[in-house]
Amino acid sequence: MSRQVLRVSLFPLVLTAGMIATLVGVRAGVSPTLVVMATIFASAVPILIAQVVAPFEDAWQGRPGDFGIDLLHMGSTALATEGYRALTVGLFTAAALWLQGTVGASLWPENGPWVFQLGLALLIGDFGAYWVHRGCHRSALLWRVHAMHHSSERLYVFASARNHPMNAILAYGSQLLPLTLLGAPLETIALVSVFTGIHGMLQHANIDLVHGPLNWVFSTADLHRWHHSTDMAESNTNFGSNLIVWDVVFGTRMLPVGRPAEVGLEGVALPNNFLAHLASPFVLPRWEQEPVKAK
Repeated sequence: MSRQVLRVSLFPLVLTAGMIATLVGVRAGVSPTLVVMATIFASAVPILIAQVVAPFEDAWQGRPGDFGIDLLHMGSTALATEGYRALTVGLFTAAALWLQGTVGASLWPENGPWVFQLGLALLIGDFGAYWVHRGCHRSALLWRVHAMHHSSERLYVFASARNHPMNAILAYGSQLLPLTLLGAPLETIALVSVFTGIHGMLQHANIDLVHGPLNWVFSTADLHRWHHSTDMAESNTNFGSNLIVWDVVFGTRMLPVGRPAEVGLEGVALPNNFLAHLASPFVLPRWEQEPVKAK
């Protein structure tokens, strides 16, 4: 595959392959949790290879010192989201059944094609995720929980995993809670989970991809890099998790030419230590630095 073909095709091909693998696995009776985790893990392979073959920015290549901490974050995020799902799915499913009984009909179009159900789920789920994410940038309290995700000074595939467990639960819950309450089937929930996992890696990956008109539909790396800018005027944009649609609707989409001058947390000396990252929501102000005054 030539570099130009890779730049254009990787994004849709990896996502499509992930959706098909999820459908096959779930419909074959394999545990949805296993299907979700295995599919996301397998999808990381071509993305990691593409980072080497067609990097977007040489300075953003992942370093060994980053890998360990980001892989620990990947594990803690998976535990947090799976724990959340295990504790809440029964309660929310019961609530969904009560709502259906009250309305007298199913609130979810279960008979629709899986592509339609996935698209609808992404649109509804991203609406909740958009407002929670935007709130994390507006509220000082929620920013403490969210800030650590912005701490990576290089955007590469594993930077997507750099999440505080509380932030992961906020993001995961805001996306899946409305879908569960509306009675979305387990197959659709699995598809959304895999799409979010793969898209998150592509969104943060250090790959020189061409998205073209997809930049008006999905929250691609082209857009998301600006969200990780150290300039808060640039960072307070492009809040969409999977889609950029709600940013378009509410006027927060931004896609200038080029790339941010720097990414990371401006004015915060966050230790590059996993335990310090876990403590960050409680002690973040201790690491805030006074701005350097021009002489």
